[in-house]
Amino acid sequence: MLSDYPYLDEALKKLSVHQLTITEASAQYDLPKRVIYKALRQQQSKISQQKAYLLATQKRLQQNLQTIELELANLN
Repeated sequence: MLSDYPYLDEALKKLSVHQLTITEASAQYDLPKRVIYKALRQQQSKISQQKAYLLATQKRLQQNLQTIELELANLN
């Protein structure tokens, strides 16, 4: 459904940097507000998932670093 709107990505980019409001984007790109809201929710969900993944990766890397530091300390 969202792929039926060719200017949606452009509108979302402008919305994300606060260049347009949802009402302005709807009028300027001839997009229904419900489509914009749905796309924004999907985008936010994707960003939240990416953030959770990055935080988990960061924690795992910190634990690996601590393990390596302990092993190096034991070598000395």
